[in-house]
Amino acid sequence: MFTPAEHALIKKDFLEIWSSKMARATLIAVPIGLVIVVPALFLGAVCLVPLEQAPGIQEMLSILPPKLEGYTAQQGLFDLLTNTLFSLFFLMIPLMASAVSASCIFVGEKERSTIETLLLTPLKVRQIFRAKLACCLFLSFVTTAIAFGAFTIVVSVGDIMLGIPFFLNWSWLVIILFLAPGLMVFGAVFMVFEFNRINSRLESFQTIAYVALPFLLLYIAPFTGLFRVNASVLLVVSAIVWLCDLFLWIIDIRTFLPEKFLEQSLED
Repeated sequence: MFTPAEHALIKKDFLEIWSSKMARATLIAVPIGLVIVVPALFLGAVCLVPLEQAPGIQEMLSILPPKLEGYTAQQGLFDLLTNTLFSLFFLMIPLMASAVSASCIFVGEKERSTIETLLLTPLKVRQIFRAKLACCLFLSFVTTAIAFGAFTIVVSVGDIMLGIPFFLNWSWLVIILFLAPGLMVFGAVFMVFEFNRINSRLESFQTIAYVALPFLLLYIAPFTGLFRVNASVLLVVSAIVWLCDLFLWIIDIRTFLPEKFLEQSLED
């Protein structure tokens, strides 16, 4: 699928990503915090703190589906956290991993003024574009897969301790199979789309925080009683994300042109 030159570029980009302390922290420390430390702390709090008389707990449990009405306060709260807050934390991982990787190897090339040199190699522009995106998506996939494996262990321990069924339901299947892959692609193609507008990696890291805001609102909405986030809603969101991916992909292919970068270098 990839030529030896493309493989060499992918390897070079991977080493560049790994050499960035900020990228390493995002790819290692952030997933550990979001899918291991935070769920474990919540699990400890749910098990140790008496919740029956806690203020607001009944209002929160009213968000649960009718089939879970027989749950205790501990069981209901942990199920609610697993399907709202924890799933939001998990979705941040594929988005951030691909966006940070793309920032390092696209914006990083621009920062170091090496993109022009790369464009003078025998590789065609489309090959450079494809190899760099492949590196971002592969690294994001590996990070997300490992994070989900660790998350599964933590939440499964909680499910066993509290005596509730395994957390993997239709909503989580939609997240794993459709929404998370869509966000991997979105993070990368969005960074390429912003390539001409961003001048530093720090600026690109800040930009991705604004992109994550709609997903934060999506998971806050159930607590307001506006609607429930279920598999159907997540399927619609996944379709929208994939349409955005396609739209940005088409724009990126058309705008990732050597003439534009060379003209910018001459102007500078």
